Amino acid sequence: MILYVIRHGETKWNVERRLQGRSDVELNEYGIHLAEVTAEALKDVNFDVIYSSPLIRAYKTAEIIRGDRNINIITDDRLKEMSFGIYEGLPSNEVPADFADFFAAPDKFKAMEGGESFQDVIARTASFIEDVIVPASESISTMLVVAHGALNNALALNLLHRELKDYWAGVFPRNCSASIYDIKGHDFKCLEYGKIYYKEDEKHTQKLKYTPNQDMGGEK
Repeated sequence: MILYVIRHGETKWNVERRLQGRSDVELNEYGIHLAEVTAEALKDVNFDVIYSSPLIRAYKTAEIIRGDRNINIITDDRLKEMSFGIYEGLPSNEVPADFADFFAAPDKFKAMEGGESFQDVIARTASFIEDVIVPASESISTMLVVAHGALNNALALNLLHRELKDYWAGVFPRNCSASIYDIKGHDFKCLEYGKIYYKEDEKHTQKLKYTPNQDMGGEK
């Protein structure tokens, strides 16, 4: 089975560099455009099933990519973005200094009040893989999953057998970027990682505070 894992399109909070987490923020105009461009690029892919986070930014992206295919979009709470608890909605320059570990040292990151740890997100994505992805790989050809940046990296960590310290290894998943995997039972292989189908507009390119590790180590 070929698995496409896609991040949602851009939102106002992405532009403002606010922590979104479980906050249900809609796509902005540019985010809808990115989803439409991605949909056009994938129009000939015969998805057998589509799963999405129930958060509107992901679900709307899934709807746009689905297009006129006669496929229901199945939502699963395990695909929701990582919860940032009391930090949700804060601009990145206003979060406490210890939040720097989120990107710089994920193995040292501690969950904030009301939020999730990386271990929490890794556990629920592992559950989704075992309950949904692995069984489906025995019976269908192509699956689409639309979710979120941190969530998609948790899927990658499980599928590529990475360690927590390498949570952000590879290209950071930009809006509407796709990671493509070949899944055969518990045999997982990454075919492409963080692929985008649009020409990046410098006006909208997210300015990140960290430099992702370009090493794709851990693929199996």
